[in-house]
Amino acid sequence: MEADKEMVDILSEANRAVRHGLSLGAHQVEVSIVNQSQTRIEVRKSHVVGGDILEITGAGVRVYIGRSLGVASTSRLAELEKTVENAYHLGKGAPEDPYFNGLPGPSKYRLVEGLYDKELEALSFEDLNSKLLECVRAASPKPEFTVSGGIGKSVGESIVVNSLGVEALERATAISGYIGSKMERDGDTAMGSEPIMGRTIKEFDPVAVGCKAAEKAAARIGAKKVVSDKMAVILDFRSTWSSLTSIVGVGANGLNVALGTSYFQDKIGQSVASSMLTMVDNPFTPGGMGSGGFDDEGAASKYLRVLEKGVLKSFVTDSYSAGRLGIPNNGHARKYSLSAKPMPAFSNVHIAPGDWKADELLRDTKKGILVEDTAVGPSGASTSISSMVDFGFYVEDGEIKHPVKNTMVGTTVFDLLANIDAVTKELLVLWGSSSPTVRVANVRIAGGL
Repeated sequence: MEADKEMVDILSEANRAVRHGLSLGAHQVEVSIVNQSQTRIEVRKSHVVGGDILEITGAGVRVYIGRSLGVASTSRLAELEKTVENAYHLGKGAPEDPYFNGLPGPSKYRLVEGLYDKELEALSFEDLNSKLLECVRAASPKPEFTVSGGIGKSVGESIVVNSLGVEALERATAISGYIGSKMERDGDTAMGSEPIMGRTIKEFDPVAVGCKAAEKAAARIGAKKVVSDKMAVILDFRSTWSSLTSIVGVGANGLNVALGTSYFQDKIGQSVASSMLTMVDNPFTPGGMGSGGFDDEGAASKYLRVLEKGVLKSFVTDSYSAGRLGIPNNGHARKYSLSAKPMPAFSNVHIAPGDWKADELLRDTKKGILVEDTAVGPSGASTSISSMVDFGFYVEDGEIKHPVKNTMVGTTVFDLLANIDAVTKELLVLWGSSSPTVRVANVRIAGGL
C-alpha cells in the first residue's frame, strides 16, 4: 500500500534506529512499531458507563549481539534510538542462545484485500455509541434482561524493519467487542453472549447481535444436571472452531515441538485425528481478523495445510522455531506485546465441511451434550481434557431436552480428535475463519447425578 507522509517519517525513524543499533556493535536489529487510534465504549447494567479515545503509539526492539538477545520497548517514538541502546546493553549481559539462527530476511509480500475500511475509520464516536445503544436495546427485549459489554474500533498501522532488509507496512481497521444479555426469571439466571468482530462497519449488525444474545440467554433458562455417563458431544460451529484451533494449535506449535513439549512431536505425516477432519490456515483470507501479508517479524505470510483427512501436514512456525527445527519458516509469528518475543500462532483457521446436514446430525444422536460457545481443550501441553460446559444442552433421541449445568467433559486430545464421527456440510464463516459443527463419540460426561 502507499504510505502517507507520517508513515514515511516513521519508517525513516525505524531505519535510523536500526542503523544506530548496528553502529553500537549489534549484529542484528529489529524494530516493530504500532501506530493506532482506538475508540472504546463500555456498557454495564444496560447503560453506557464510559468511553475513551486513545492514540496508541509504541515500538518494540530486539537486538542480537552474536546469539545473545536484548529486548526493550517504548511508548515514545522520539526515544527510539535510546530504546535501541537499552536493548543493546541488555543483550550484552544476556546468555547466548545456541539455537538462534537469525532474523527473517526480506521477501515479497502479498497484498491482502479487505483489511482497511475507510467508512469505519470515519465513523464518529457519536455514531459508534448510537450503534451500541441499538444493540443494547435489541439484547434487552423485556425488563427481565440486563445487558453488559462494549465495543471498540481501531485504525492504524503496523511496521516491521530489521537490519537484514525487512521493511514491512500494513494499515488496517477493526471493530470488536461483545454484548452479554442476562435473563432472570423465577430465581433462575442465564447468560447469552454474542461477539462483535470485523474489519468493516458493514460486518456489524447491531440488532442481529443484540437479538442473538437475548435468544441465547432465554434458551438457557431452566438448566438441569444430567446423569454422568459416556455419550456423544456435539460441538457447535464456534465450539468446534475454538476447540480445534486450541488443540491443534498447541500440538502443531513449532516452538512447543522444538522444546519437546508438543503432543504432536514427530507426527508429521501421521494420522492424529479422524479422517473427517481437514484444517488449513489462510492468512490471505480477505478481511480476515488474522490476515496480513507479513507476520510480526516481517516474514512473508504463507498458506498452511495443517491437517488433511486427519493426517498432520505442517507445524506452525516463526523464524526461531523454524531455525531450531531445521524447517522452512511459514511466517506465523505473533507478538502479544511490544516487549514480548514472537511465538508461532494461527492466523485464520478454516475447517473443511463434511457430509452431514446439521439437523440430520442432531436427529442421529441418541444421547449427548450439545456444546455452545465453549472451547473444549487441555490445559497447556497436557493431553488430558477436563472442561466445564459453560453453555450446553442435553440431547436425547435426536431432540434437545433442556440446558445443562454443572457438566464437565472428560477425555484426551487424541480420543477427541479420533472419535469425531460426524461433520456438517454447513459452515459458520466469521472473521476470516470457517467451521462446521462436529460430533465426538463416546465422551465421558460428569453431570452431577
